[in-house]
Amino acid sequence: MIAYDALAVNAPFINECINLNINAVIRVKKSYILSVKKVKRITNKKDYIHEWQDNNYNIKASESIFHMPGVDKPLRYVKFAKRNKNGDRSQVLIVTTAMDMNIKTIYRIMKARWNIENRVFNNLKNNANLNHCFVHGGNAAEAVLYLMFIASNLFQLFKVRRLRNHILIQKELVRLLLKGLYMMKYKDRLLFSSA
Repeated sequence: MIAYDALAVNAPFINECINLNINAVIRVKKSYILSVKKVKRITNKKDYIHEWQDNNYNIKASESIFHMPGVDKPLRYVKFAKRNKNGDRSQVLIVTTAMDMNIKTIYRIMKARWNIENRVFNNLKNNANLNHCFVHGGNAAEAVLYLMFIASNLFQLFKVRRLRNHILIQKELVRLLLKGLYMMKYKDRLLFSSA
C-alpha cells in the first residue's frame, strides 16, 4: 500500500505500482489528464452511495471505474464530500488501484497521510528551513533535502528520548543549543580535547 499526492497521477507511476502488486491511493487535485476530468464529471452526477460520521464531519462518498491512457488496468475514482457541523464543505478526490478495498479504509488511509503531511512537512518548513532552496542542481537539491530530513529526524529523536519530562518548544531548544555552542567557543573548560 502506498499513499501519494497528486504528482503521482500519471501512467508510469501507476503501472509501476500495478507491476509491483502495490495498491496505490493517490489524491487528485486539479488534473490536466482528460480521463480524470471525464470521470470527475461522471462521478459528480452520481448519487452518494456511502455515508458516515467521522468526528465532527459528515462524510459522503461516490465512486466510478475508469481507464487512464497508458495504464494497463482499470482504476477506481472516489469522491469524498466532507461537511462539518458549521456547514463548511470540502471534497477529497482519490484515484486508486485498490478495486476491492472498503471505501472507509481508503478514507482512513488518506486521513493518516494528511496527518503526516501536516505534522512532518510543517515542522520541516517552520523549523528546518525547508521553504528555502539552498541549491538548484538536481542531485545537490536532493542531497540537501536528505540532510534536512536526517537532521530533523535526529533532532526529534533527541527530543523524544532525552527530554521526556521537559516541555520545551522546538525553537527554544534550538536557541539553547546555539547558546551552548557559543559558550563553548569562549570557555576553555567546555572544549573537548582532541589529544
